[in-house]
Amino acid sequence: MDSLSERRGINCTDAEWDEYIEMPQVRSNETPSEWMKRIWERLMYFRENNLLPYQSKKYLEARKLIRWPDGSSSAPEIGIAICFSCDRLVYTGQRKKNIGNYNHIGMERHWKFSCTGNKYCGVNYEEYLKIKQKSNSGYDYDNKYALHRYELWKCNAIKRLKRAREVGRKIQAINIISQKWLEYMYKPDGLCASELALHYQLLWAVREEMRQINTV
Repeated sequence: MDSLSERRGINCTDAEWDEYIEMPQVRSNETPSEWMKRIWERLMYFRENNLLPYQSKKYLEARKLIRWPDGSSSAPEIGIAICFSCDRLVYTGQRKKNIGNYNHIGMERHWKFSCTGNKYCGVNYEEYLKIKQKSNSGYDYDNKYALHRYELWKCNAIKRLKRAREVGRKIQAINIISQKWLEYMYKPDGLCASELALHYQLLWAVREEMRQINTV
């Protein structure tokens, strides 16, 4: 007879499956960061050995175990997940479907705007072009989902590039200001020299006031 894990289409043993079921549960006295730290070693073991089920291949949603008076229990999501692309905690909010796939819309928002990794994409440029060459009528679910993930990654990459350029412009501006300051210091001529003299005059005035206060 097949094990429960085999019937679920995963590679883990029944004991590992039981461990996986408990892994998302945040204890009552835990913060999300403490939960992530507690399960991290075993979570990495499951990820590295491909033991996670399909719905947990890209992220793991945190859950809170609730026990009811009749003896039953439930473990609903609490709006927090671990992203496997950047290994960070992500606030996901309310769970919804998105364009026919079951990824949390909060995770897709994270992948689109904030994620620093790209494992969630799973599609390289050559594969993307092959799919795009098909007619729309030839797209199956996997094709549509692959294109969707690639578009998320592309949007993320463009935003990161813009941020990098903005940082580069700021660094360039700082370098220019530093260079100008050195020019003022070592080439005090013309208008620059007069501005520098005024600057030092003000500094000396402040210093004199401080000296007078200290001698009172």
